[in-house]
Amino acid sequence: MTFKKVLPEEFQSELMTTTRIHTLSPHFTRADQLLADLTINHPQTVIKLSARELGRQCNISEASVIRFVQKLGYEGLTDFKTALQHELVTSQNPAWPDFYGKDTPSEALSKVIALCSQALQNLMSVLDTDEVAQAANLISEADVIHFFSAGGSVRVAQHAIFKLMRMGYLAIGYSEYFAQMAQTSVLTPQSVAFGISFTGSTKSVCDAMAAAREVGAHTIGLTNFAGTPILLYSDIKLITGAPGGVLAANSAQTRVAQFVVLDTLFSLIPIRNGGEQSSHLHSNQ
Repeated sequence: MTFKKVLPEEFQSELMTTTRIHTLSPHFTRADQLLADLTINHPQTVIKLSARELGRQCNISEASVIRFVQKLGYEGLTDFKTALQHELVTSQNPAWPDFYGKDTPSEALSKVIALCSQALQNLMSVLDTDEVAQAANLISEADVIHFFSAGGSVRVAQHAIFKLMRMGYLAIGYSEYFAQMAQTSVLTPQSVAFGISFTGSTKSVCDAMAAAREVGAHTIGLTNFAGTPILLYSDIKLITGAPGGVLAANSAQTRVAQFVVLDTLFSLIPIRNGGEQSSHLHSNQ
């Protein structure tokens, strides 16, 4: 899996090196992951080393270094290091600060804020706003919006369901696998199936999205990584690209990115039943 295969060409040149790494991390080999960790944690070192020196640093071959940078969408190591250097100059926040358990509260807060800021920067580069607009159109015309999620993504789905219901839309979602599969049995071509999976590979969510596609329902997938299984069944692909890799599934930066996408999406959707629904909303806040 290469970066050029998972995102449209017009977005590739805009994405930061660290964003590319986080987006492709589910597809990395062991050698890729070693280089990715070195790049994220010690970028100043990486830009000074040759391919041979990087290979020695990670105990991998020189060819593995070249394959890694090409997988990220760069023609060679020079392009990769130039892009990384540019990111170091232009970015004010560390891509992935370390947490040692010995930080003061102030230091810990600063690191979490830095990660959330990085997540929002990544989102500006990764998220396709045309896809967001199409998702808004689909939801505004749907008879029912069905949400499919599992684990930590359940709370994200509940947030979305609550907001849509308060806006006058019928939105439902279950987190238990067999309930989700039963839910797919009532989908129609007028329905929207909205799958949320941070990794993009949650089996229950992917199964539900596949079933939704089979009955002709419109499908929207929200995930952190491009090129993941959920997107195979998604008409609309919403990618967040939050930092931290797959281990950041329930982190603050991940949730910030997801909620920003959802709130942006819902801000584009008209409230049903006109001003009456709007007044009812405000009177209950």
